[in-house]
Amino acid sequence: MPCAPATRTRSLRCLFCAQDGSFLVEALISAMILVIVGLGVLKSLDRGSRLGGEQKIQAVAGNVAQSEQEAIRALPVSKQSNLHRQSTRTIGAIAYAIDSRADWINDVAGDAGCTVAGSRADYLKLTTVVSWARPEGRKPVTLRSLISPGVRAFDSSQGSLAARITDGAGQAVGDLQLGLYGTSTYVSPTNAAGCVLWGYLPAAGAYRLRFQRQPDWVLPNGTQSVDVPVSIVAGQTSNVALQYDQGGYVRTSFVTKHKGAGGALFAANPQAAHVTNSGGGGVSTAFPVTASGGTSGLLFPFAGAYTVHADSCAAAEVPWPVPTADPEFPAPPNAVTAIVTGGATVTRQVQLPALNIIVSSNGVRKDRAIVRVKTPCGTVYRRTTDANGMIDDPGFPYAANLDICVSDGTRYQPQIHSNANYNVDTVAYDIRPDDPVGTCP
Repeated sequence: MPCAPATRTRSLRCLFCAQDGSFLVEALISAMILVIVGLGVLKSLDRGSRLGGEQKIQAVAGNVAQSEQEAIRALPVSKQSNLHRQSTRTIGAIAYAIDSRADWINDVAGDAGCTVAGSRADYLKLTTVVSWARPEGRKPVTLRSLISPGVRAFDSSQGSLAARITDGAGQAVGDLQLGLYGTSTYVSPTNAAGCVLWGYLPAAGAYRLRFQRQPDWVLPNGTQSVDVPVSIVAGQTSNVALQYDQGGYVRTSFVTKHKGAGGALFAANPQAAHVTNSGGGGVSTAFPVTASGGTSGLLFPFAGAYTVHADSCAAAEVPWPVPTADPEFPAPPNAVTAIVTGGATVTRQVQLPALNIIVSSNGVRKDRAIVRVKTPCGTVYRRTTDANGMIDDPGFPYAANLDICVSDGTRYQPQIHSNANYNVDTVAYDIRPDDPVGTCP
């Protein structure tokens, strides 16, 4: 009922009480609710349809895997042995990638037996993985089964090879691609035990085992790319065990002391250094060194330490004798040790013994005389004397004897320094008129 415009107060009360347009608002709200609910229902239907489609594709993938395994089982056992094949099959506009492999396992461990010598290849574990362009989170179909070869499926001219790869700590190296090359090529990844077992291979012919992982992985002998000969013995399983791990480096600098210089250490340049390790059958490798030091090649991370010497051969590894102590210049150690860890560079400093050579000519200290020192490793050093007849760098690798020659430019004097340079020795050479004419050879 319309309100009569009697007073201002009555007009305001009528305004608040009016119901004009309320039905339209309610209709709009109801429509919005229906739209929201409808969208949710449609989304649920769409998701259900999508999941149903993905489930159908996955079911087809399972059928493809089953068909692939049935095809492999129909092959002769000689074709099944060490099989690894890949193919693609398109069904209903969906491309399915098929990856199948047959790995030998033994009856005891249920996996590739390479940890014990003489493990047998008893069964084939057939694994087929079928994948496709699938949404994130949807896994490929994997189907596994066993194949039991029949009696006398193989003859006496065939044998098996088991290979195992471990790191420096003796732990298995898994997922490393190993390649066996011979009458045929076989490529397989190591399993969680670091093993690959190739069963019933032709024993005739030469085989080589090859693998390469990362650029900084190395064998105990320092080799990075592995290429080793292996033998297949008829009627037996041959075992090959190798270590392979991430390598590290040793950086070495050298110092020495000069007689009369207050015992201060200064840089020396032995030209070469080498590291040794008794682990892994013995490792000895040399590397060049400058006055600022030098870095070794890639080294295997043995549990035991490497020993670092100056010079480039085993002759410098001779332990120092116990010298008569010089109160000012006690004998330094002949070498240092270093533990190598994978991916790291360990830094060490070695103090060389000093052989302070003084050159005179007819009793007068000779400036710019030439000193040539040859070590048992064949390393040759050439030094020049100053106004006091002394060489600027007296640091030489330790040796029981050094081949030393001095020359004043006119005559030379060769001599074998038979006393080991284990301390800060001073050795004087005086070139006399009866010495040979010429310079040091």
